[in-house]
Amino acid sequence: MDVVKQWVEQAVALFPSIIIFAENAFSGLAIFILGVFVGRWARKRIRNADLGGRHLDATLKPVLASAIFYAIIAMTLYAVLIKLGVPPTSLIAAFATAGLAIALSLKDTLSNIASGIMLLVLRPLAVGEYVCLGKDAGTVAEVGLFATTLKTIEGLYIYIPNSKVWDTRIENFGRHSIRRFNCEIGISYDSDLPRAQAVITEVLRAAPGYVPDAPTAAEVFVTVFAPHAITLSCRAWLQRDNWLEQTSTLRIQILTALKAEDIHVPTLSPEIMALKGK
Repeated sequence: MDVVKQWVEQAVALFPSIIIFAENAFSGLAIFILGVFVGRWARKRIRNADLGGRHLDATLKPVLASAIFYAIIAMTLYAVLIKLGVPPTSLIAAFATAGLAIALSLKDTLSNIASGIMLLVLRPLAVGEYVCLGKDAGTVAEVGLFATTLKTIEGLYIYIPNSKVWDTRIENFGRHSIRRFNCEIGISYDSDLPRAQAVITEVLRAAPGYVPDAPTAAEVFVTVFAPHAITLSCRAWLQRDNWLEQTSTLRIQILTALKAEDIHVPTLSPEIMALKGK
């Protein structure tokens, strides 16, 4: 009986402390839920295309949204621990130690963040531009805090770590409004070369997207005397809109115009292809 009585007395003595801890734990849980809600709300609002207008472009929004979200979560955790009675000085020391440990163990992740910041500062690519990153090509859908997202012409999404994007060669096809069209076509040796050049030049200049005031005019050069044909190199500056459709149509028009002028475009015979294969 004495032992039970002692336990009851200890429980009664600790009851106010238990009540206070329960209140603090409930308050800490409420603060955490509120912080997560506010962080997600802020991230969603910043990602909204209407927020920020022209002063906050689409490339910066994902990174800014993620940074603000994680900052709110960090402040929320700090407030929860303070509410649970953890001393601020001990908490700061623990955060510093944890930060150092995380930095050493997640150096690749931090490298992605640093590369993402460099991509945002120097802007070699932006949302909506078509780029080629090594073997991957597509339209930039997002430059995030850790990775860059591309949407391919097949409708697939590719996620590439920012460190790999920064370390690879970036070919940006969407930065300027015009691009140079390059095409090589072979004609037979008995063809009229000046006439072939004139025909192709006329087709290039008549193209719907042709830019007459570009750095160079439409031009056709003889580049190679191959065994089976004379290779002509065709060049012209075009508007970059609908590039694949536009250049495909132009190639068809060049071939059609040459055939209309009885300029033969030879193909490799099976015998020649077999010899080349050997």
